[in-house]
Amino acid sequence: MKKNIIITAGPTNEAIDAVMKITNMSTGALGSIVADTLIKKYKEEIGKIYYICPKLCYKPKVNSEQFVFVQIDSTDELLNALENIFKSDDIYAIVHSSAVGDYKGEFVIRAEELSEEIANFVNSTKRVITKDDILNILKNPTSLCNSQSKISSYEENLFVKLTLTPKVISNIKQFAPNVKLIGFKLLEGVSEDELYDVAHKLLIKNDANFIVANLLNRIGNGKHFAMIIDKEKVVTKCETKQEIADVISELIFN
Repeated sequence: MKKNIIITAGPTNEAIDAVMKITNMSTGALGSIVADTLIKKYKEEIGKIYYICPKLCYKPKVNSEQFVFVQIDSTDELLNALENIFKSDDIYAIVHSSAVGDYKGEFVIRAEELSEEIANFVNSTKRVITKDDILNILKNPTSLCNSQSKISSYEENLFVKLTLTPKVISNIKQFAPNVKLIGFKLLEGVSEDELYDVAHKLLIKNDANFIVANLLNRIGNGKHFAMIIDKEKVVTKCETKQEIADVISELIFN
């Protein structure tokens, strides 16, 4: 039976208003190389490859009818796309290389209105004001900007309240308990031992089969260091995106 695979690639984009977004530096290059490598090496064993990514992202170069492209933007859209695919099709493996942003905008407010709200509260309260009182206003102000349209380009004191995005990797095994999950972890300025410890905890917490652990300071100029681990050990270390793609394709099919 042919195997269906999901690859997530590139950044997520979180809206601040109708035109501004929070994003990250991911390009989706590694995900596209993984996709191309899978088709080149295992074309006859593959049913479909669902390639989930934003519009501005590297896509596979190989022309194949086996690719099903799913365009997303935000983390919530990525989660919805995954849930729908897992519900509608039998997926053997997922390569979750997407660089999901940690934060999204919760609301936008002008500093003038926020400071006025705090001042009004202080002047109207006949008791000792605590830090929790102030924090509650900062978390739940009343005079918000309309983030559904474009905010004026001339606002000098604009505040954006960020909140955490959902952890996509934590939902994958809930959608599909038996899927082979290959996750990714990126750190910077740590030793390989520290990288292993963090990646291993991520693997155990999310019941992943493998984690591709990267060091940001060792990515660039044609190099892309990665330590690929399973529950027990370091499976291998790679120095380029193509080496990583070759190992991932072998882990899926062997």
